[in-house]
Amino acid sequence: MKKILYFCLAVTFYFSLFTFHCLFANGLGTTGAQFLKIGMGARPLAMGGAFGAVADDVNSIYYNPAGLTRVEKSEVCATFLKYFEDVNAGFLGYVTNVDKKSYIGAGLTYLQVGNMERRDVNETDLGEFNATDMALFLNYANSKIANSVLENLAIGGGLKLISQEIDTEKAFTAALDIGTFYPADKKLSFALNVQNISYGIKFVNDKDPLPLNIKFGAAYKPMDDLTVACDLDEYIIDNKLYASLGAEYWIKNMLALRAGYKYGYDTKALGNNLVGLGAGAGFKLWGFLIDYAFVPFGDLGDTHRVSLGVRF
Repeated sequence: MKKILYFCLAVTFYFSLFTFHCLFANGLGTTGAQFLKIGMGARPLAMGGAFGAVADDVNSIYYNPAGLTRVEKSEVCATFLKYFEDVNAGFLGYVTNVDKKSYIGAGLTYLQVGNMERRDVNETDLGEFNATDMALFLNYANSKIANSVLENLAIGGGLKLISQEIDTEKAFTAALDIGTFYPADKKLSFALNVQNISYGIKFVNDKDPLPLNIKFGAAYKPMDDLTVACDLDEYIIDNKLYASLGAEYWIKNMLALRAGYKYGYDTKALGNNLVGLGAGAGFKLWGFLIDYAFVPFGDLGDTHRVSLGVRF
């Protein structure tokens, strides 16, 4: 009976994906607020981004709001990302349980590009300017709300307040995330998350849709200390599919080794077949967490993420 249920869920997901393709086929193009597609947490990125059904910490804010229901203790975490050239990014998040079934989370992510040259149509140097993108996340999840439909199905939602600034121009918008998490048994779990539902963002007179994404994830624990996971990210309007596969192995519940790969990048354009690779490690002791991720991007350079967290 369970196998039939899992099969039906998978068929429903892929049928929904096909339907979205048909609905948006005539509107494929470039979306705005591309920084929303950049993964932040060191732990998920070390696993190649395969985290939708793994989400059980503060990174749930970013990857699947329903994952908040798996957070056992309150947690605060900060991530810093050294990106390319003069590009810096970061994430600050907090999650806690309100009661035995309700959970809340809040987070702030930013991306800043500095020292860009300003020139007119005659190539006259007019100095420099900066660009800053920010998003405030407000999430809520409930582990019991859907019990009448499917026992143990958790549902979460998130509101994003988004701002972008380029030189003196500013734009603001809001978006919604809706996620689910379902533990099929003690070893196997599934997740489905729809991200960046919005009417778009407008700079001056130009309006762009946000990168609407349908994320499907699955995770399996062949043993207590090992998790293998996969994610499919379908960016509907961008017409771009990413497939992620990753693993995490804990040694003595203190040291984690992680690796993964995200398929979908243009490795030829980036000049390196290693693009999409993720690798890293994590360490936890007395409630303190340190995670590191190495993610190469070929000719653009290598990126490094460091996350520092506390559970209490």
